[in-house]
This record gives sequence, C-alpha cells and structure tokens, in this order.
Amino acid sequence: MRRTWRSAALAVLVVASALTGTVTAVSADQPDVQLSSVTVSPDDPTTGESVTVETTISNLASTNGTVDVTAVYLRKSGRSTEYGRTTDVGSIAPGSTLTVPLTASFDSAGEQRLTVHVTVRDADGEHTSYEYPVSVDVEDPVVKAGLSTTTNDSGQTTATLTNYGNVNFTDVTIETLADGDVLDSQYTFDVDPAESRSVAFDTEDYDADTVTFRASYTANGETHETTRTVALEHEVTGRIRLTGVEATQSGSTVTLDGDAANIGGTDVDSLLVSVQDSGSVAPSGGAGEYFVGSVDASEFATFELDASVSGDVTSIPVELTYLVDGERVTTTQSISVASTGGASTNQSAGASGAPSGMSGPPASSGSGGIAATLTSGPVLGGLVAVLVALGGGLYYLWNRE
Repeated sequence: MRRTWRSAALAVLVVASALTGTVTAVSADQPDVQLSSVTVSPDDPTTGESVTVETTISNLASTNGTVDVTAVYLRKSGRSTEYGRTTDVGSIAPGSTLTVPLTASFDSAGEQRLTVHVTVRDADGEHTSYEYPVSVDVEDPVVKAGLSTTTNDSGQTTATLTNYGNVNFTDVTIETLADGDVLDSQYTFDVDPAESRSVAFDTEDYDADTVTFRASYTANGETHETTRTVALEHEVTGRIRLTGVEATQSGSTVTLDGDAANIGGTDVDSLLVSVQDSGSVAPSGGAGEYFVGSVDASEFATFELDASVSGDVTSIPVELTYLVDGERVTTTQSISVASTGGASTNQSAGASGAPSGMSGPPASSGSGGIAATLTSGPVLGGLVAVLVALGGGLYYLWNRE
C-alpha cells in the first residue's frame, strides 16, 4: 500500500479565506476529493469556550468509485499540538459530500492559526492526505449587562436585559423586589451577545412607591446579577378634603359651610360628612350630617353642617366617609373655629336685659359717677337751675354791650 502526500502543493493553491473556500490536492491526474469548506462557530469565541470546526469533504462526480475517509484531525499550524481527531469517519460516493465536526477550546486570547488534516483511501487502497488552513480569533471573556424598564399606561412594566459582552447569558431570571421581599419572578431564554430579552410585570397593584428589578444569569461559568430601582407612578385614587369652610355661631350652635373637594384622580361615591360627638361638640339634630353623594375627580360639592358646642371649643371634628373603587374610606378632619367661650356671638341684648343699644353694667346702690348722678331726681333739678342761671347771666352781658 502506497501513501501519497500532497500537502506542499495544497498550501500553494489556497486562494480562499481562512474559513471558506475550496482546497484540493494536486497531482498529474484530476484529484478525486476536495475539501469544499471549513466553518468555525461561534465566529468570535472566547478563551475556554468550546469551538466547533466543521469540514465538508466532497467526492467529485467524475470519480470512478467511493472513497473512505480514514481520519480527520485539527492541529496548530506548524506544531504537533492536536485539538481534536476522529477516525474511520465513513465513505463518500461519487458526487456526494460528508461533513465532519471537530471541537476545540483555547486557553489564551489572540489569533489561533490551525490546520485541518483529512486522509482518504480510494478503491485501489491508495491513501491521499489533504490540509486546510483555519484562523480563529479568540477573545478574553467580557461579561457586561444592562437592565432597562418601561411602564405603559396600563401600569405594566417591562424589564429588558441586554447582553453587551461577548459571553452568552444562560439560566436567566428577572425578579421584582420591594423592601427586600421578592414580589414576582420570571424566567426567560438565554441571551446571546448583542441581544436582549424582555419580560413584563403587572406593577400597578404593587403596594410600594419604588420597586427593584433584579436580573440573575450565568456567564463564563459564574453567576452574575444586575439591578435597577425605579419609582412607580401609581394613579392617585379619589380623596376628599374639606376646603373653604366658614364657621358662624348662634347661641350654642355652630354652622359650618364649605366645599368637599376631591383632590384625587378617581371618582368618589356615597360621600357623607357628619359632626363627630366629642363631649364638648355634638351633632345638632338632623343637621349634624350631610349626604353629598358623588364627587368626580378634581371636582367639589358644597355642604352645610350644624354642631352643638359647650364650653371653650376651638375646633370641630368632621367625619368623612365615602367609596373609592368599591372600597369604603373613613377619615376625620378638624375644622378650626374661634373660641366660643360657651356664649352666643349673635346676642341682641346685654346680660342685664337692657334695651338694645344700651351697653355697660347697671348702676349699683352707693356707686358714684355719672350713672349715679343721672338716676338721682333732686340732683338733676339743681343742675337744671344752675344751667338756667348761667344762661341768664350770659344774656345780660350780651345786651349790656
């Protein structure tokens, strides 16, 4: 059995790129076999990553018989370092092809110059060898991820994990957390370099002002994670506040007039305002509560309440009960009023029962001053006599001139 080596002639005739092209062995006769292509995947492998080199071997249709592929192996160019080998691969009929994969990995970054070696045996038992040069660019692994979020009008937040490195992300999980507690968790597909994966969460019902999104994944044999904290823009539900309230008092009754304003973003139903009983303050009969009804978002409605007060009262508690999105809300708002002192602010007579327009305390027995003088009859007569005498003297002096 005779073995013919044609490696030198093959190297001269390589005109294709390092990864594709057709390389044939050269002899005086037309060769029976061609290495029609060699492909490498992934295109940009990293150190330690498995690389697949696929060699396609063609048996020309013009040949006279089947050839057997006895060996395919991958070596570092110019060296004896071998990365993979397979033997007794199979037979190739005329006009057919056979693809043989080999795997390899590299410990250092940079350009790796390799050679694919193929040995075939024809029907006469003669062996022929072929070579194909391969160049592989190996990079150091870079793990770099980005996590972004967007929230739509329906309160749904989409979290997107982007792979900015050159290493695949596997076992990818994206979670939502509030105050350190996991609220929701979703798995997603692997993320290749320069690609993204997204998952959606219903964050509208989250009882939190901020939420943290955390993406966990495996890259280059290690577990990594990246986080992003965002503020949730919850819709402000309906909320009632009493505004522009005026308090007027008549006797022991204080009347409150004002507006019940909805300062929220949703409608409020079945609003009832009522005076709370707090000892010194009590509802004044049926006027102590007022049913307002519905108040649309950012609108208001008027109300009027009467409260009975006793003692020194500076504020009146008013209870508000209403429905928001089918849930009942009860709150209390204190309305400030001037100190009542337990007396009426609209009295029409003095405490002594004096006629309207008279003021000051009544004269008491033995007291002096003008009040006492005006209530004494004899003294009043003497005063009148003095005034008459003075008037007569002035008249005399006037006529004398």
